[in-house]
Amino acid sequence: MNQLEEEGFRIKVPREVLQEMKGLLKENKTSHKEREAINLALEVLNSKKIKKMKLGGKNVDDGLIKRGREGFYIATLDREIKNKIKNKVVISSAKRMICVVRD
Repeated sequence: MNQLEEEGFRIKVPREVLQEMKGLLKENKTSHKEREAINLALEVLNSKKIKKMKLGGKNVDDGLIKRGREGFYIATLDREIKNKIKNKVVISSAKRMICVVRD
């Protein structure tokens, strides 16, 4: 997040994404490792006081794609979403880096 802020991005998190993350914490199929990652992400987002926004749309993926097509930069690991939008923040966990893609 610091790297994106240094590049002039204003970070916002969709409320629907936060709800989806909180819902995953309640599901039995979510692994312990996944729960730890979700809790850490929620903690970081709360501690940095990241602004929240409403997506709208039928579901979270559709809302992210719609916003991406409107010109918002979307940071996601979801391959299907990345393939449907032009401006994106690519997160590479293997290389521990992020890059901004402008098509």
